[in-house]
Amino acid sequence: MEYHYSEICMPSDHLTDYTPPFIIPTHEGEYEARNSVLVDGGERFGVSAVVFDKHEELIWMGNQGGHVTSYYGPNMQKYTSFQVHDTDEVRDIITVEKCIYVLTKTTLRHQLRRGIPKHTHKSPNMTDMQCLYQVNSTKLLMGGHQDKLIDLDLNKMVETIIPIQEEGCAVLRSGGSSHVACGSANGIVALRDMRAPTKAEHTFRAHTACLSDLDMQGDLLLTCGFTQAVGGVVAEPYIVVWDVRCLRGSNPGQGGWTIHTTSPPLLLHFLPAFSGRAVAASGDGHVSLLHVNAPEERQSIFKVETHSSQCNVMDVASTSQALAFGDQSGHLNLFSPTQNHEPVYNNFSRSTEFADPVEGLPYVRFSDTRFQYSSVPLPQLASGGKWFNELPPEFFRKVYRKPKPVDPEVLKSMKMQGPIGYAPNPKTFKRNQMPYLEESLEEMSISKINGNKVIMQPIPKHYQKLDIRYNKHGPNEELESFNKTGQPGLEATLPNSYCNAMLQVLYYTPPVKATLLAHTCAKEFCLSCELGFLFRMLDTSGGTPCQATNFLRAFRTVPEAAALGLILPDRAPDIRVDLVALIQSWNRFILHQIHYEILETRKKEKELALIANSPPKAPRASNPKERHSLMNGQYSEECQYTELEFLGPTEFDCQEDGELWPGRDEVFFGIQFAGVDGVGPLQNHESHELNNRQAHREETEISQLFAIGRHQLNRCLKCNKEEGRESVVLACALQYPPTGAGGAGEARGGFVELVRASLAARRSTPAWCDHCSRFTPTTQRGRLLRLPPILAINCGGVTVREKAYWAKGVQKEMSDSKRGGSGKPCRYGLHCARPGCHFKHPDRPNTSQSSSKGSSQESHCMLPLQLLIRLQSDGDVIINDKIETNSAESSPINRPDTSRHKKKYVTTHLEEEYSLSAAVVCVEDNPKNLVAYIHTVRDGETQWFMYNDLCIVPVSTDEVIHFGVWWKTPCVLFYTATGGGQCNGDVSS
Repeated sequence: MEYHYSEICMPSDHLTDYTPPFIIPTHEGEYEARNSVLVDGGERFGVSAVVFDKHEELIWMGNQGGHVTSYYGPNMQKYTSFQVHDTDEVRDIITVEKCIYVLTKTTLRHQLRRGIPKHTHKSPNMTDMQCLYQVNSTKLLMGGHQDKLIDLDLNKMVETIIPIQEEGCAVLRSGGSSHVACGSANGIVALRDMRAPTKAEHTFRAHTACLSDLDMQGDLLLTCGFTQAVGGVVAEPYIVVWDVRCLRGSNPGQGGWTIHTTSPPLLLHFLPAFSGRAVAASGDGHVSLLHVNAPEERQSIFKVETHSSQCNVMDVASTSQALAFGDQSGHLNLFSPTQNHEPVYNNFSRSTEFADPVEGLPYVRFSDTRFQYSSVPLPQLASGGKWFNELPPEFFRKVYRKPKPVDPEVLKSMKMQGPIGYAPNPKTFKRNQMPYLEESLEEMSISKINGNKVIMQPIPKHYQKLDIRYNKHGPNEELESFNKTGQPGLEATLPNSYCNAMLQVLYYTPPVKATLLAHTCAKEFCLSCELGFLFRMLDTSGGTPCQATNFLRAFRTVPEAAALGLILPDRAPDIRVDLVALIQSWNRFILHQIHYEILETRKKEKELALIANSPPKAPRASNPKERHSLMNGQYSEECQYTELEFLGPTEFDCQEDGELWPGRDEVFFGIQFAGVDGVGPLQNHESHELNNRQAHREETEISQLFAIGRHQLNRCLKCNKEEGRESVVLACALQYPPTGAGGAGEARGGFVELVRASLAARRSTPAWCDHCSRFTPTTQRGRLLRLPPILAINCGGVTVREKAYWAKGVQKEMSDSKRGGSGKPCRYGLHCARPGCHFKHPDRPNTSQSSSKGSSQESHCMLPLQLLIRLQSDGDVIINDKIETNSAESSPINRPDTSRHKKKYVTTHLEEEYSLSAAVVCVEDNPKNLVAYIHTVRDGETQWFMYNDLCIVPVSTDEVIHFGVWWKTPCVLFYTATGGGQCNGDVSS
């Protein structure tokens, strides 16, 4: 039979001024979730301790990271939050009248409720503390996984050691008398009298394996734990109720009975306001309300949301109106009776101390016209005798601002219709913006710039997109002012005129120009023919601007150009078009397209010559590949080219057997395009077929000028199977280092290191292995075989990381100790291709070592005018940014290091000197614009010119190679070889 304890042992009739204790009705789901919060640090640590304050309406929580937080009232408003230990978790919390005590593994923290620390107690006897128990107002009892109990005097801070025979003490609970139940982890429970705690009065084994939790009320003791089974330790699906009065017999184990629960219980607690009622919680969040004295009574069961974690701790308020559960996911859940939405933790709780509210200003609506602003008192002046709102009288005079005069461009193009003039908007100001004159605006701007040390560099006018209005009835003075060099420009009035800069680069490349001028064919839309006609028109123009109308018309008919997204719509170009990526794709496309068309014409000529010289044969209808038909005055034949395909966005492979470029006089290349951004392989719209067994094969002038031959070796990291193939690239794409290798977009060694890493690329990527029959990690290493006479480089700069490369200075070369401080050697040794590798490497040829001496490599914002590329016999590439004929042999790159490694001789297979001849630059204006720097020779003198459609101006060399300004980004670079390749013999590395 249940008995309700009256408060302070007095009849309830005399307590009319206080809230009567709440009696829980007995039905299913007596408690329901009232609130749930994610505690401080809950995203990283779980809740390890929770307790209701015995004097105020607070809940105290400690987590596994040593942090304590308190919550006020049923709404769980955060009250205080503080750290008690850096690493150790909070094991237990106890509240006294003036403060709280927080127990960790090795310390006891004395803390005020407001969060102010008072004292931290440490002792050699505190090794693995677990629980706290308040004996009286001046004594605390501490237990843990050790062979002693600690009796601490709070006034004197003196410890009294109580040795125990059990294997530690994990739980300390009392039922209201002088006896305290001490539960150890091995399942033994000992009852000690606190008047003589040195010896246990009763000791018995509650569980065969280990003890999970216990609680005591009067003469009843509840335990739950684990038992030893055949398969190991198993949680017992019941609780054991012990009557301590029956433990004095010869067989103490006979004084208990069991009560089964829905889930194996891990936490136990009596309801303080009732006799014979207890709460049992399992690890998965199932909670049962038990009738201890009547096990056959129906249990009230509810569920705690643990967020797929384990319920760690539980506590019950002194009024039994609130239950608190903490789980491993960092959540604290508050439950209260179903009909009680405002639970009270203590019947006689004192008021909690809060911070004084800040007195704010009165709230006034913006439309309130009757508010008296004088009613708001002004604070005292900190300095001076006047307020800032006391302005002098001259500030209250009405002075109208003078508007700026009308733009002369507007007056020049104005057409009068009666008294009203109409002119197109020059769009120099925003809509509905009226510019005014500021008398001291220029002075204020100058002082602001000088004060902040900020110098904004504007975009020069000749770099901006030209907006020229032609005068049909008179001379075009504005047009003549743009070009005073006598060189022909290209108009940009047609769609797809963004390629004018690259057309100028090709025009001023003599080998390419000579090849295109000599080309002619019967094809209707041939880009090579149209380029040759355009170049001839530029030669004969005498400095008059020309239009690439025929070329752009033929360009629109090429299906590969449409598939690559190179054709812009006829309407005004979209400002969102990325010209940087567009012009690089155009450069890659035009080189391949010219190569195809020249190769196709050459094959047709050979076929026609073979037909004319061979005796006539009867046609065979069985072989459709040998049929020839005459359509529109030209032969249409089907030819099968040797297959080459792209490797990535910029390279294609030659699938021929045998040696690729060196040692062959005539090699034929047929190319199969691959689309970009998911576009499938594209065939030439006039593709031909040729017998694969044809012995005599050729290459074109374009491939002789731009083709970079290299050998790619793929090695499976699982089975070490190696497979090599030869590839050809017409345009080298810069490969920027990944994020984290020295920072986003930073590369040690600068631009020279990027070129070297791009020519001989090394990377790791999953690929299909025939031996393993699955995708395996594969290392791909490129070995350069041939250097072209003209090195075309696509600079990238499409992504944010690549654009940041040109905006940051190069990271200076650092020693191995500064770079990572790691003396561990790299597993790849000399063959390591990882930029910014922090491991130790043997001395090897390093472009950054030789180039760091010069001032040209102090910043990413500068391009080298000259490159010296050495092709080694072992596949390595050495690049210097300037020619040093005398010091090449004496440089640290070529000297052997006999102190650490054996002397190894490496033969220089090929050496080539390159000079910067042209560069296409994107101007980051609104709208964006593409211009070209071209190094030309006129009357025996070399000069750099900037080509911006019709605007052609001479520029200095520093302006060409410097990219430190924010508005200029390099897109395409052309480096031309200054002489034939030469071999320097044997050099040591």
